[in-house]
Amino acid sequence: MFALTTSSANGSAAVVSTTYPGPALAAGLSPRPAAEPTGPRPVTKHRTPRTARQQPAESYADRQERIAKSKRSLLATPKSQRGADTSCVSGEFTTLSVVYDSLFESIYPTLPPALQGPARIQRNIAHRDMKRLHVSTLAVSENPMTLGADREDGSARYRGPISQLIVSNLLKIRDGRESEAIPLGNITVSQAVESAFVYLFVTVIAPVRVGVGFLPRLGSPLTDTGAPDVVVSSLSYNSILNLVTLGGQLGLQYLYQAISSSVVNQCVAQVTNEQREAAGRPSDSVRFDVPIAPIVADIADQLALADNETCTPISELSLSRIVARTADYAQRSVTGADQKRLIAAEARKILVGMRSTRIPHHLIPADPADFSQAEQIASLLGGFIPYVGGAPTDIILGLGHNFGQGNNPLETVSLADLTVTKSLTAAYYSWYLSVHLFSVVGGLVESPLAAALGLVLPTGVGTWSPTGLAGRVALLPLTYGLVNYHNVVRSMCLREDDTTGTGRGAEANRDRRTPR
Repeated sequence: MFALTTSSANGSAAVVSTTYPGPALAAGLSPRPAAEPTGPRPVTKHRTPRTARQQPAESYADRQERIAKSKRSLLATPKSQRGADTSCVSGEFTTLSVVYDSLFESIYPTLPPALQGPARIQRNIAHRDMKRLHVSTLAVSENPMTLGADREDGSARYRGPISQLIVSNLLKIRDGRESEAIPLGNITVSQAVESAFVYLFVTVIAPVRVGVGFLPRLGSPLTDTGAPDVVVSSLSYNSILNLVTLGGQLGLQYLYQAISSSVVNQCVAQVTNEQREAAGRPSDSVRFDVPIAPIVADIADQLALADNETCTPISELSLSRIVARTADYAQRSVTGADQKRLIAAEARKILVGMRSTRIPHHLIPADPADFSQAEQIASLLGGFIPYVGGAPTDIILGLGHNFGQGNNPLETVSLADLTVTKSLTAAYYSWYLSVHLFSVVGGLVESPLAAALGLVLPTGVGTWSPTGLAGRVALLPLTYGLVNYHNVVRSMCLREDDTTGTGRGAEANRDRRTPR
């Protein structure tokens, strides 16, 4: 069922950009923007209103101070460090070397005396190897909260392993760190958790989800039970496998988020200043030659980690801002005065049309990434409803989400003021519903159409539906790529919009506390 095939590789609902906002945004991030771009400035920052009981998000500095005051750490402090000047730190500053020593000293006393000597030798060998083995910094992902974000920032709310690796790498490329090599022993617990889940999703979850989606018809447990055909086809072994794999993916996503948050929000170990400074530190002598495409480097140079207070996420910018920025770049890319005037005239024409077009923006269903847990479960189970399960169910849930928040369905905004996120969400539902209708209608007419053409279309167990296969292929970019694009634009901002004066957005919070 379609509701069971549209969750992304990182567990979030997929959001797609179409030819209108997508290229405009990409062009808006083209090389070397002007210092003072023309066009409207960012729209007002959006934050979910707090109730009286809600507290402001804990800042980066406050979190470090809270953890430093902890009396107990998750890992036992090695005997060699007892009495030394140590501080309690989270997984952000706890290296794999520290973890190894703590675990070694916990196990060492239980070993027979004959094995304790060889064990000490093996520990020395392990530390030597952890210093010799190096990992490219681009293969190591970072939790946004270790970069300076708080739990209310888009980078912390809308992320998955894949999109977070993209965000991390863009920031590293911007800072010229793409060639860095990190000794294995200097990798932190937080980096290890983030990176492990990246490779788990890439090598296990995504291939399994795709493979299950392309299985032939496997039949139904309701076959020959007298149940209506529509029920038999809806409750098939294929849909059950989809449900199981999607449930496992969502469960793993929640587990990832829980572990990722836990290791940066509690005291993991007591470390010395030297151990703290080694956390995530690259090698001074080893470098990897990692060529970066110029266009990627130029785009990365324009980006910072979004901060709700100081750097508006790209997702919250208006479409008019994107059009104006794109036009500004296009004018700087040509040399002729006539060409510049033509581009400026076309941009004005587009903006006039956008300002005169009104959109009932609350009739754009809520992004599935904003669904509550109850709505997510309803979306999942709704996939078993014949014909309306999938896109129609999600649209109903999305509209219900909007109306449940008291939004006026008749309220309109100009297309110029529509945000990037709203436009991407509208495109997502358009794509999703189109593929749904194609697959459902195609599934009903493909056999009669084949018969009319004198063809025999197999329909039994072990066969495939041509329209079903085409629909699954059409959903792949919706499911496994574009959701990450949406997460990235929710996580990053334009450096020119950063009000801290550093051009680093949320990373300035970390820089003030922990200069690097």
